[in-house]
Amino acid sequence: MNAFNQVLGLVADFVLHPGFCLVVVWRLVLVVLGLAVLPLTLALFKGFSDRGYLFSRLIGLLLTSYTVWLASSLKLAPFSESVAVLSVVAAALVNYAIPGSLKRVREFFREKRRVVVAEEYLFLAAFLAWAFLRSVKPDIDGIEKFMNLGFVNAALRAEWMPPVDMWLSGRPVNYYYFGHFVTAFLVRLTKIQPEIAYNLMISTIFSLAFSLSCSIVSNLLRRVDPRGVKKAVAGGLLAAFLLACGASLHPFVFGVALPALKKAGLYSWEVQNYWYPQARSFIGHHPPTDDKTISEFPFYSFVIADLHGHVLDTPSSLASIGIGASLLLSSSAVQPGTRSIRPPLAEALSGIILGTTWMTNAWNYPVHLLVLSGAALVLALKRHGCGARALAEAGLASLTLLLVSRLAALPYDLHFENMTKGVYRVMANSPLRQLAILWGYQLFFAACFAIFFYITARDTLKREANRTVTGGTLLSRTPPSDIVALGMFAAGLCLVAIPEIIYVKDIYGREYHRANTMFKMGYQAFVFFALASGYASVRIAGALRSRARRLSGGLLFALVAAMPLTYGYWAIPGFYAPLPSPGQYRRLDGLAFLPSGDRAIVEWFRGNVSGRQVILEADGESYTRSGRISMATGLPTLLGWHAHEWIWRGSPAEPDARRRDVRTLYESRDMEETRELAEKYGIRYIVIGATERERFHDIREAKLESMGRLVLTHPDGSKIVEVRPIAAEAERRRAGDEKEETTP
Repeated sequence: MNAFNQVLGLVADFVLHPGFCLVVVWRLVLVVLGLAVLPLTLALFKGFSDRGYLFSRLIGLLLTSYTVWLASSLKLAPFSESVAVLSVVAAALVNYAIPGSLKRVREFFREKRRVVVAEEYLFLAAFLAWAFLRSVKPDIDGIEKFMNLGFVNAALRAEWMPPVDMWLSGRPVNYYYFGHFVTAFLVRLTKIQPEIAYNLMISTIFSLAFSLSCSIVSNLLRRVDPRGVKKAVAGGLLAAFLLACGASLHPFVFGVALPALKKAGLYSWEVQNYWYPQARSFIGHHPPTDDKTISEFPFYSFVIADLHGHVLDTPSSLASIGIGASLLLSSSAVQPGTRSIRPPLAEALSGIILGTTWMTNAWNYPVHLLVLSGAALVLALKRHGCGARALAEAGLASLTLLLVSRLAALPYDLHFENMTKGVYRVMANSPLRQLAILWGYQLFFAACFAIFFYITARDTLKREANRTVTGGTLLSRTPPSDIVALGMFAAGLCLVAIPEIIYVKDIYGREYHRANTMFKMGYQAFVFFALASGYASVRIAGALRSRARRLSGGLLFALVAAMPLTYGYWAIPGFYAPLPSPGQYRRLDGLAFLPSGDRAIVEWFRGNVSGRQVILEADGESYTRSGRISMATGLPTLLGWHAHEWIWRGSPAEPDARRRDVRTLYESRDMEETRELAEKYGIRYIVIGATERERFHDIREAKLESMGRLVLTHPDGSKIVEVRPIAAEAERRRAGDEKEETTP
């Protein structure tokens, strides 16, 4: 009861505190972005019963931010608050200038107001729930959160794209940064501090993942049974929970089943207390082998608040799936023999979304290019049957998607250097028992749906026994929702199989050679499987003939689906416990963990330094607090995380050289050498704090202070030195010498 009362007190503090208005502002901006492009969304999602209403805010966010990014990349307009606002106004003007757009929007709200209200409540509940959870432990600290906020701040410091790398001054960011730019774009629109916006963005991604997956599956089920609203909602919510709040069978097996068997005397081996990160690092880690892999999934990413590219691109992945599904469900697209042309609107918008995917998480690009190309192929087969015409139409659609997406990302590609080193045959494979634990419940649903699909197709063939059945006819007789679900299961299986066959080589050696490939492929497989499993459970149970079979089938599927949902029992307390006391409650301030001296330095830079002046601070290893000032301000430093820069640049040569220079700057007794290095890198400010003193035991503070003037001195000893340029220093010394000569 004490814990419950403590949670209620924190909730009251979170909602009633004046800072809650920032949450409201963020939420309202998302609504405005959705309304700005709602006419476009309604036209694009004709096949969905809800017309893709929730997708509008994602599409609005992607299109407006992409417009600003493109203008900045082409040096047409700087990345500024006014340009960001103008992009939203322009999007609304373009959408509502089309004759009849406003009328169609009004009719939509009149006809679908109950659906809109329900979906708004769904999105809002997920958004507020995760925002509150983040307020319990808002720190942007640990794993790669420094890197993620650093990219956001680097974008905010840049007028022109690409941003300067905050951890390698003078060099552009060489990473998939567009998702971080989108976050910075929202910071521009809302005027919310980046360290708060970071946590609101995680909450937004969570709520989009939850609500969009619910929308996709609900619409698929509504197409099968237009009157089965309750079943559609049940399937949609199940898919949403599996995708946004589920895991593999790992937590159930090691957290529930084995302890229960041990307690019953049916299992004799040791059972350890379950620790939630083990679900992410399983194959190669438990037990340890020389083939270590990563099996991450969205819920783990949300819990630890990793605003990485694979997380930022999750809503875009759902958008690609949703667009493809909507086209297949569209009544105008599924009529065999129609002469309707390819949907150019869908191809153009999908191409842009694919372009942003390439710039956010390139691993997803080929996956969703194939997804949309597959949808185009099925559409062509439905209209024309098997033949050259269908293949030509699908090929042209795929080529259009490829060209539009590559053209959309061209300004990014001109500054990006590929970090990978080719594709190779894997050097190890996963044990089948471990694969079964990672993908067991998904394979169960896939097998059940494959049997169901086979039986349904067989019955269709029997009904068509008296006529010649072509592939196109069979496709036209098959519910399009089933085709979508089957495609998602097939995509998931392919993605699971890929890292068992090939891997993309990076800087890691044999032990981790396929870790990143399995990580990124498995992450997308999880998304496909969650959607397809939510659909299959309701679709199959609802199709059973007797009430008893429907109940037993539904109960079986519910029990299987409940297994991966046990993960939250360990993950949320494991990361967020213990609850903060009222005096320690920091709400959404992600930088509140910084020592007072570091925070004072950050605030001074924010208030006094514009542009991208180079600062000097301690470098260090990845996943440490090195580079904390450049991370929090976006001001570039000589070197931040050494290993990450090695990965991004493809070689350790430059990071190694800069590491030596940073040490020389802090420890060398030679003033001339120090000044030459400062001039070489254009250093304007030098940071001296606890991190620098710990990193450089022989630090020469007096020398550093003599290079300019102290602009900040904090009670804990933290300092900022503003460096005088060599020319100014020479002039100052010359003036001093002349004064000495003229003094009697």
